[in-house]
Amino acid sequence: MISFLVGVALVAVLSPLAVWALRFARRRRGGAVLLTGLLLIFGMDTSITQPPPAQVELVQHQAGDDEPKV
Repeated sequence: MISFLVGVALVAVLSPLAVWALRFARRRRGGAVLLTGLLLIFGMDTSITQPPPAQVELVQHQAGDDEPKV
């Protein structure tokens, strides 16, 4: 319940910023396109790493290693 309230609070706080960004993008399309392009270009270098496996999967994997292979 607390995480839901925190999410609602974040949306309420960031909503005016989103409205301003939309108005800015409508008035100055070239600037919005430029900023979007820069974000895409410099965001390309970001690598996304996979999260580590869950502890249950590690235990199951280790249990499977103990069995003799036929």
